[in-house]
Amino acid sequence: MPLELPPREPFRRTNLLWLYGRRLLIWLLVPYLLLHLLLITFQRQLIFHPTKTAPLSGHLAGAGLIDVQDVKLKISDELTLHGWYYERPATAETSARQLLIYFPGNSGTRSDRQEICLDLLRLGYNILIFDYQGYAENQGSPSEQHFATDAQAIWKFATTQLGYSPEKITLYGESMGGGVATRLAAELSEAKTPPAALILKSTYSSIPATARYHYPYLPLLSLFVWDPFPSIDRIEKVTSPILQFHGTADRITPYYEAERLFAAAPAQSATGIAKQFVTIPEGGHNGFPEETLRREIQKLQALIAQPTTPPESSN
Repeated sequence: MPLELPPREPFRRTNLLWLYGRRLLIWLLVPYLLLHLLLITFQRQLIFHPTKTAPLSGHLAGAGLIDVQDVKLKISDELTLHGWYYERPATAETSARQLLIYFPGNSGTRSDRQEICLDLLRLGYNILIFDYQGYAENQGSPSEQHFATDAQAIWKFATTQLGYSPEKITLYGESMGGGVATRLAAELSEAKTPPAALILKSTYSSIPATARYHYPYLPLLSLFVWDPFPSIDRIEKVTSPILQFHGTADRITPYYEAERLFAAAPAQSATGIAKQFVTIPEGGHNGFPEETLRREIQKLQALIAQPTTPPESSN
């Protein structure tokens, strides 16, 4: 008898397509998810760029123009923050003393801000600047909550040990420091002790929004940010006058994000001073024209010095 073979099953192209399609999906999806996981795991290394140094002395920070005091602030038994206090020569007008607390960005140390501190000093401010936890000679590690703890301790130091009243203290936040300053200003406003003003330079609306800008092909990344710094949700609580600077060519914090942050701010302060947004044409993230900063801050100082009537609340 002839050998009978079983009938051959017809070739199923759909099965083959499904097999290779599934393999291709796995080959693409697994690395994609692993990239998300990698960036989520090491996100603080991307957000914070602390520079560690030997102890920084304020002796040379004044560039021979002014004495700069080394100041220390005990946060806990294990942690002490180090900073500098630039103080103008004493005058008979002690009531006119104004303090500016400088919150730096996410990289460098207070020694990198000497020149701008001297510029702000010429505007009549005394300057208080501390490095955050994990920066310069400070112990600790960077995080949003740690920075908020630092900010509250710095405010307490300024109002108690240095003796400034809240209405004599301006908060100045640079880049990431703008998020720190905005949170502090919102908390102080809610406590009915608002600062004299909030000045923001190259500040983001939030870290998740910045992540979406830099990593548009990784949409899940913004959902797992540990340190969101949601300034856009906090600035509406600030009752102090607000002055914001941003450059149109900023490639770190895009200009439109600064506009979103400004739009979320109250139209005017509790004393009736309108918020101000200063555009720096072709300005990058750093290096704004000194004359522009000086001119606009002087305008703000003049507005604050004028007697104002709080806006009437609508019924």
